[in-house]
Amino acid sequence: MICVLSEMKVIRYFLLLGVIMTKTSTSAKTKILNYLSKSEGYNTLTVAQARAKFGIQNVSARIEELRKEGNVIYTNTKTRGDGSKVKSYRLGTPTKAMVRAALSAGYSFGQ
Repeated sequence: MICVLSEMKVIRYFLLLGVIMTKTSTSAKTKILNYLSKSEGYNTLTVAQARAKFGIQNVSARIEELRKEGNVIYTNTKTRGDGSKVKSYRLGTPTKAMVRAALSAGYSFGQ
């Protein structure tokens, strides 16, 4: 009986953890997308900026999730004078070639 109760607690914990993680990810994705969608000022976002402004630790994972949802996000990588690299993300529109490739791969843009 004790084993069953502890298993139930573990299951509840993981279910709760899953809900919390989903809410955090959605919130982080929304913040990134809103920042990249703004029309005034700079609409590029670096990993350091995302961490400082929004507290997002795994920025590339959130960007990948946004891309899978159909957002076109470009990555620009610049090399600093000391050899370190800085990635910046920018929201864009797909080229005709990208749309053709998606359609030929079987992707549907309709609802």
